[in-house]
Amino acid sequence: MRELLRGCIVWGALIALGLVGCSDPPEVEYKDLVDEDSQVRADAAMRLGQAKAKEAVDSLIAVINDPDEVVRVNVIQALGEIGDARAVPALNEMAEDPLKSVRQATCMALGAIGDPAGIAGLNRLLYDPDDKTRMIATRNLGLIEGPESLDLLLNLALRDESEMIRQHVIKVVVYRGAREAIPQLERALASEADLVRANAARALGEIGDRSSVPALVRGLDDPYFKVRSLSAHALWELAPDDPEVRAAIKKQLQDEQQQITRVDLAWNLARMGDPEGLEVLRLFLFRGDPEDVRAEAAMALGDVGDESDIELLQKATNDKKGLVRQQAVNAIKKLKKA
Repeated sequence: MRELLRGCIVWGALIALGLVGCSDPPEVEYKDLVDEDSQVRADAAMRLGQAKAKEAVDSLIAVINDPDEVVRVNVIQALGEIGDARAVPALNEMAEDPLKSVRQATCMALGAIGDPAGIAGLNRLLYDPDDKTRMIATRNLGLIEGPESLDLLLNLALRDESEMIRQHVIKVVVYRGAREAIPQLERALASEADLVRANAARALGEIGDRSSVPALVRGLDDPYFKVRSLSAHALWELAPDDPEVRAAIKKQLQDEQQQITRVDLAWNLARMGDPEGLEVLRLFLFRGDPEDVRAEAAMALGDVGDESDIELLQKATNDKKGLVRQQAVNAIKKLKKA
């Protein structure tokens, strides 16, 4: 009778908070999960998860909306540890929980279970107002195999407004080893909006498959300067010793009108061992306009320059713009360590 009373007290709290309806309380076989003490409930959920007790899944689902934050988190974590797909529909609903700790635990539980039905919940969490939660959702979506999860990840990598999120998604795709992403990225490089094409070029470089070289060589002639710059960087990542790639970059450098892209082309040409690239970088260290061109040249010289460039970079530390001065200082430090 006492255990029933405890369960009714907890269920009454859930109803008062609007977390469940006014139907009869669910049957919970593990009575500690409905104890009046929240610490007892939290500990019970944790133990069931550690024991991977599949027979407890229904009871855990029944109390997933516990009014206590720690209990909800422990219940969700337990369901993730047990790994039973029966929990996925209930976990998907927890993507709407008002507390980010609960939403983050939901991400990890859905990823741990790995059932495609969990994509629905993770898709909502990809657009969570909290950036950390979005990154956790991205990482765990990457654990679910299949084309649906990959399509969602690529859409985020290509179109999200946040640079941090895009870079994190690309890392997830790379970690997943998703070679099947390459055709979609190459199509995006050829036909999407400017920013999407630029993100596609960067992603192809990160994935690092040489089959993308022809698409990236075409990217050197893209109408958007950032695509040309990122294609050059990606080509160096994929084919640093390819003479045809070097010739393509060199040709584009001769035709290029955008100063920042000339710096990026020269940077990667120098990486491939062509001294012409270094001469261009040294020129734009002082003549680049606006200041981000000079700063990029300084950064590049820190990467591909030699001791003879330290004197030039010392002069650049007197630049009127702080961005240039800082990059020149950083480049000098790199060259001295080399």
